[in-house]
Amino acid sequence: MRFWNDPKLESKYFGTTSPFADVNNTSPIFNAVMVVSTRNIIPGFDDGTFKPLQGVSGTEALNIIRNLKAKL
Repeated sequence: MRFWNDPKLESKYFGTTSPFADVNNTSPIFNAVMVVSTRNIIPGFDDGTFKPLQGVSGTEALNIIRNLKAKL
């Protein structure tokens, strides 16, 4: 992932256990979900899910942008 200037992020979480009930660690999106969740850019939900197929509200989008901006 060039954005973070860390090429190891592309596969950093492969083989680890998923903390989310709805994101299997063999899913193609697993590594990306882990990168954004462990950096608190897009946190998971209190019920232990990430809900990757759920739409994002305007408020959630603003929070994601704010969280990302804080990491830059």
